[in-house]
Amino acid sequence: MLEPNDMKELNALVAQLAAIRAQVKAQGGFVGDRDLHQCPACGLMEDVLCGGKLVTYWRQSAQPVDTGLRFKEVGAHQLACPCCGCVL
Repeated sequence: MLEPNDMKELNALVAQLAAIRAQVKAQGGFVGDRDLHQCPACGLMEDVLCGGKLVTYWRQSAQPVDTGLRFKEVGAHQLACPCCGCVL
């Protein structure tokens, strides 16, 4: 059973982890908190580079280049394509 001091330490660690995750997301990283998406309408798709950066590119691209577009959360477990607006 956890003691009150243990709970304080655990809560502090959880707060630190949340801050780190927010910082990674703010810097364009992917924290693995959801699946990667691909728009069925226009073909824009997400991927993660080996350094952890989230990128989007067109499915048909011979040499993918990050478009800079990012899928946007529009509801619980729903994302909208930043190009065509299709909700996934």
